[in-house]
Order: sequence, then structure tokens, then C-alpha cells
Amino acid sequence: MNKTMTSKPVATLPKKKFHIPMAIRFTRWMLPRMEMIAPRYAHNWFVKMFFSPPKYSIPAAEREVLQQAQRSQLYIDAVPIEVYTWGSGPSVLLVHGWAGRASQFRSFVPYLIDRGYQVVAFDAPAHGNSKGKRTNIFQFRDAILQLENRTGGFLAIVAHSIGGAAAIFALAEGIKTQTVITIATPSIGDEIIHEFALRINGSVKAEEKLKAYIRQTFQRPFNELMASHFARQMDQGIDWLIIHDEHDKEASVKNAQQLYEAYPRAVVKITSTLGHTRILRDEDVITACLKFIDNRSLY
Repeated sequence: MNKTMTSKPVATLPKKKFHIPMAIRFTRWMLPRMEMIAPRYAHNWFVKMFFSPPKYSIPAAEREVLQQAQRSQLYIDAVPIEVYTWGSGPSVLLVHGWAGRASQFRSFVPYLIDRGYQVVAFDAPAHGNSKGKRTNIFQFRDAILQLENRTGGFLAIVAHSIGGAAAIFALAEGIKTQTVITIATPSIGDEIIHEFALRINGSVKAEEKLKAYIRQTFQRPFNELMASHFARQMDQGIDWLIIHDEHDKEASVKNAQQLYEAYPRAVVKITSTLGHTRILRDEDVITACLKFIDNRSLY
């Protein structure tokens, strides 16, 4: 990637304690045992879990930024989802990732408002304050399409993780923007499924059943639901900044390489020691995003 910029390296990656939801801890214990006794039931459970994001409690600092927003709703497949708007001016859309929520962008909001932008974000179905128990990338995409109709369009889109794939999917469907920024966006289908299987102790057989389910249900293989696939179909005039951390344990930095290969006009910024979610709170990352939105360049 000859357009890579690397942030200042730090010697070691700080350890972070993650709260693992009870449902996931139970599944990790139960799934391998169930697979031995009733494999068909276990594999159906594995598939259901894949489309059922765990919900985490919203920290106080994030609740505070939500309290400052103008709130509304839209409906995705009859499920009401929460929409948040701050400020006024040209609209910038923020799209969270899997098991995430709009308020994870809390560090971005005040900077964007101060620059004269209106900030729009949403909690996808089964995420944050929205209703629902299961969802998929099509529902993320549909939320973006509806919000474009409601706002009249976005000057820029900033998206994290799977939200980045949904944003590129929506762009491939024809929504208009000058600038898109994806942060920690995975694009290697086998890696996503294998990482999920490791998280809940799923077997290789369960992975294969999930891939077959996706192909049958969505009429396409999982790799055709990746950002790298959609990138080849979107308007080649869009300025795209790809940000990824070399220590991301949920989506390896190889994903950024694959996205760049799909869209060689993109600018790539590789960070160090920020991982998959802390990257959203890093000042250098936020500054780079603001500069790219303002100037469509990092220079």
C-alpha cells in the first residue's frame, strides 16, 4: 500500500478487560457439548447467534452525548430504530459496527459540530437503544438509504467495522457522497466467520453450515457481502480513507490491504496499538478524519 501513513508507534498494546456477556459465556460452554449430542440443533444455534449481536451497557459518557442529540425514529422491516442528530450544516453520517452503537462515536461529535457539520447517527436493529434481536448487513444498508432520503444526502460518511461494509454497500447501491472513511472494517469473509467461531467455540463444520445458510438465504456467498466486493461497484470518484490498526485482533490489517486493492484510489492510514474499538477515541485518528472530510486529503 504505497499511500500508507502510520501513526506514532507505541511499544506495547495495553491490556484491556472485556466484559463477556453471559449469553456468550454460556454458548462457549454449551455449544461443543450440544454439537456432540445434537449437531443439527447446535448448527442452527450457531447460525442464529451469528445474526444476534450481543448488547453492552452504554457508559455514562456515551449517554451524555446521546442526551444532547435530537432523537427520532425510522423503521427497518417494521422494527423501530433510533436516530440521533446534532448540530446543523452539511450532514456527516456516522455508522457503528457489529455489537456497537451510535454513541461509540461520542469523541467525534463535538469536533464535527464545531466545524459546522450536522452529525447524523443511528442504532441499527438489535443495537444500542433500538429494538430487535437479530439483524444483518442488508438492514444496516437500508437504514443508510432511508437516512439519505430523509436528510437529502451526506457530505461524508464515517463508518466503523461492519458499518464500513454497510456504507460501501449503500454507496454501491447509488447513494451520493464526496467522502467515505472506514475504520477497522473487515473484508475477508472466512476470517470473520472463523473469528466468530473461535469466540463461541464453534467447529469447522458449524462454519460450513453458516456459509451454506448465507448462500441460500441471501442468494450469494458471504464474500460477496464484503466491502471489497462492493467497492468495485461504487462510484470511482469518491474519496475514500481507510484506517486500520496493525494490532486489531478482530479484523487483521490484511483487511485494509484487501480494501485498498479493490479501490486503489483510496488513502490508507495504519495505526498502532489502538485495536478495534479504542481507535474511535484516538485524537490522531479523529484529526485525520476531520482533515479528510474538510480537504478530501490528509495533506
